[in-house]
Amino acid sequence: MAIPVETRIKSWITPSLITCFGALCWSLLDEMRADVKALLESNAQVQVRIQSLERRIDGLEGIIYPQRVYALKPEEIDVPKKNQ
Repeated sequence: MAIPVETRIKSWITPSLITCFGALCWSLLDEMRADVKALLESNAQVQVRIQSLERRIDGLEGIIYPQRVYALKPEEIDVPKKNQ
């Protein structure tokens, strides 16, 4: 019994298409992984800069504003009462 040509073609094309799809997905995942690593590195550099600036500003605040002013809670504020 001879195997039809269509069946032979399907038996070769299906695994080939699946392999090509898998290779494409793998390359896209590698590219995304590289992009995520680059973004994380740049984010880490930005965080280091922010922390450095925060330390510098804290030092300057101590020089400019030696006495810190803290907000009071509304119930701690003394409101003078009106005499009637």
